[in-house]
Amino acid sequence: MNGEPLSVLLVDDEGVFISVIAEQLRTDYGFKTTVAYSGIEALRLLKEGRESFDVILLDYKMPQISGLNVLQWMYEQKLETPVIMLTAAGSEFVAVEAMKFGAYDYLRKEEIEIPHLALAIRATHERHLFRIQKAIEEERAREIRLNKEATEVVHTVLNQITPTLNGMLAGIAADLEAKGAEIGKQIPGGIHEKYVELIKGLKRQMAVLEGAIQEILNLYRFMYAKHTDTPEIQQIKARWEGKMKEVAEQT
Repeated sequence: MNGEPLSVLLVDDEGVFISVIAEQLRTDYGFKTTVAYSGIEALRLLKEGRESFDVILLDYKMPQISGLNVLQWMYEQKLETPVIMLTAAGSEFVAVEAMKFGAYDYLRKEEIEIPHLALAIRATHERHLFRIQKAIEEERAREIRLNKEATEVVHTVLNQITPTLNGMLAGIAADLEAKGAEIGKQIPGGIHEKYVELIKGLKRQMAVLEGAIQEILNLYRFMYAKHTDTPEIQQIKARWEGKMKEVAEQT
């Protein structure tokens, strides 16, 4: 993607065979090649993680640790570097097992031609990039869906609780109006004025709270809408700031 050569790890215990292939891929096709001559060496390179590889060319039949063993380890470690498995004639069952552990492709060793191998490596790398991009897009779509679902829940809850809150505030205001006046008559003169001022202040704050609840509901309605109208949001902000200014001037 950025113009750098693809880095390929070639793993095979047939030293001359894999060295010749690595040299041809490097000189004729511009790949950056690293050779491991056993499954043990391949695992060491992968575990050390000093170098990242774009594609791994992996022989399935090696002593001690086979290609399938290496592939299974990669699968368990969730190491997603794409693998092309090298098999012998008549070993299609190995290819099936390799696919189960995440191999992208398989090639028969006796049929390998360098031009075709180079194409297979590039195609495997492109498929891997496509899978990564697809996974990113699916995760993004999932997040959008979950956010939409959460927004719908918030919208529903606000629609349910807002009338209740406003009703409670209205009830408190009515009690202040009716019972406050009745209680005020029983308060001596000097204290009575302070009491009346207190009741007026509480009423103003109740009105502000009621308006704030309504404006919060309005804001969530805009969030829920498909197209947000910025001027309307600014109007809500201006109304709220105006009410707060009125409260400040009255106190």
